Amino acid sequence: MAYMALWDAQLLNESLLPIPTVLEPHLEEEVKAMLRDVEKRAGMANVSIQMDPWAPLEGAEEWWAYELVIEGLPPLRMFNRSKKIHLEGGEGPILHRPGRGPIRTWLRFTETVILEDVRIVRAQQYTRMIFWSLNGSRMTWDPLDFSYLFLPLDDANDAVWKPRRSWLSQRNAERGYNQHADEYFANAAEVGEQFDYPSDLAIVRNGFQFAKGYRFVRWRYEELDAEEEEEFREYYDRFTDLEITYPLLVVQPLPVRTNFLIPTPPKTGPVQEVKTLLLLPRLSAITLLSLEDTEYAFVLPSILRSLSMTLTVSSLQDALFTSSPLYDIPIKLLTTALTAPVSQEKYNYQRLETLGDTVLKFVVGIQLLAEYPLWHEGYLTKRKDHAVSNVRLAKEDIAKGVYRWIIRG
Repeated sequence: MAYMALWDAQLLNESLLPIPTVLEPHLEEEVKAMLRDVEKRAGMANVSIQMDPWAPLEGAEEWWAYELVIEGLPPLRMFNRSKKIHLEGGEGPILHRPGRGPIRTWLRFTETVILEDVRIVRAQQYTRMIFWSLNGSRMTWDPLDFSYLFLPLDDANDAVWKPRRSWLSQRNAERGYNQHADEYFANAAEVGEQFDYPSDLAIVRNGFQFAKGYRFVRWRYEELDAEEEEEFREYYDRFTDLEITYPLLVVQPLPVRTNFLIPTPPKTGPVQEVKTLLLLPRLSAITLLSLEDTEYAFVLPSILRSLSMTLTVSSLQDALFTSSPLYDIPIKLLTTALTAPVSQEKYNYQRLETLGDTVLKFVVGIQLLAEYPLWHEGYLTKRKDHAVSNVRLAKEDIAKGVYRWIIRG
């Protein structure tokens, strides 16, 4: 009888559920919006690209200078003109080079440097040199406006390697060579004859102008046996009547992995011996870079990748969290929360996303219970679905520009 009275008073809808707007007429439009179907998310949305963490600060007239220490290598100076880099305890990323244990790194701020400082010019030349040796095919020679610069703290290698590079530069000039592609690559036979077949080499290419690179092992003076000679001639089958001269170059393939932020998976089977290859010096090129400089060229991209992630997260903190308790979230955790799986980093936000969805629904549920005390559970559930829908969250993301800091590339 009581429920029939509620129906007669028009306090129930057709599903015999209470109509809150009778007692809360000011919520009528909100109830209508809530009763609509939850909006479906579009498959794609056009947004701008990820922010550039290395872009110079507006009006910046100085460089930040740091000391970069890579375990097992001489320390480097590092310079940048973007946001100042802060690392907790100065500890940088841990690198995982194949065949070696974890390599620790540290970065310590030292001073500010004016744009005209002579060290900046030297650092521009040095930065181009080490990156050109491995990545020259993806670079252009003339621009020196790098976003980050490196320079050794001492010039110990210059006594050996500067004369070698000067010799190559003079030789190229005498022959009329003006291609920068060969700036640091010298004919291996000529290097051997000129410098008494040095053993401190790092990279050997099986040709010129960015041909495939190998790790130098040694010079070989022993003649090939019949089986070795057959295999050697098969490798150089494009040359008929090949004359084999000694010494030969013994080399090994370079590691395939280039992202040293990811630990090397443990090997389950027996360790396979790294196969060596023989190259003919007159058909090969030596990269005129020391072992230390070559190692920098290999590992610095991974260090820069890690630092760029730190700068990205720090930029988000300054842009959105300055007056929020969220500003105190540890950089490491916030980096994970901003890293998409497509980035192929060691950690990404998938596990946090599961936890975040649960927490978000709980918090929204508590808020709705407090905000709408007269609503029944059906209305509350529908309202919650609207609040936490993917399309709603995506619109909030775009409105606040959060996509600019999502680490996905």
